[in-house]
Amino acid sequence: MTAAGLGPNLTANLLLQFINAQGNILLTLSSDTVVPTSLISLLAELDIQLPADRTGLVVDHFNYDSTTAADTHDVILLPPPGSLRPDVKDIFSAGAPKDELIAFPRGLGATLGAGELLAPILRAPRTAYSYNPKEQAEAVVDDLFATGEQLSLVSAMQARNSARFTLVGSAELFQDKWFDAKVKKTDAKAAVKTFNREFAKRLSGWTFQEIGVLRVNWIEHHLNEAGASNESNPKIYRIKNDVVRLFRPVPKRA
Repeated sequence: MTAAGLGPNLTANLLLQFINAQGNILLTLSSDTVVPTSLISLLAELDIQLPADRTGLVVDHFNYDSTTAADTHDVILLPPPGSLRPDVKDIFSAGAPKDELIAFPRGLGATLGAGELLAPILRAPRTAYSYNPKEQAEAVVDDLFATGEQLSLVSAMQARNSARFTLVGSAELFQDKWFDAKVKKTDAKAAVKTFNREFAKRLSGWTFQEIGVLRVNWIEHHLNEAGASNESNPKIYRIKNDVVRLFRPVPKRA
């Protein structure tokens, strides 16, 4: 779903109801389109913030594609993101060739709250910043929406009911031309292939629960109190009972 394709009747409340019903959403934005108010409200409910003017552009004067953005510096080049934490499986970049880069063309960046359900899949480089391209007057640094790694270019949330929501700041990232493109940093000797095709495949696969899903095939719970029967999986517990729960998850899909 893109911001431009959002119907007038698709309100933030309806989208939240969809998530609460275990629906998965992949939302893409573009710096060329002002984000609808309903989407701003939805993102606020998820603790995701966009610029106050509902538009913006992330640029980087050091990490850009010199072949397509030599003047504008708005096609940002980044390595595949890697694992979010050492104890988390690397879903989005495992096996990626070392020289391939992700092209993030003409996109918005978001800032994330401290909620434990949110995760930045792809952060901006530390030299990047977000500004409103319609305001060409010189901007003071303090006026910028966010800079560097404060900007999440691709963000994800997994709700407590396991529904998944992914926000991609650049709809162009999914275009065919970037799947087969070759890009070149200013300090590089040669152009390299983009990782966009594989990254898009893994990102959409995670969002719609084709990958990165666990299935629990065995669960046991019982009281953990002295003098009690502590039978396995009783039908009822009392308030303030000390309970132990054991489960064995297995990968649902590779």
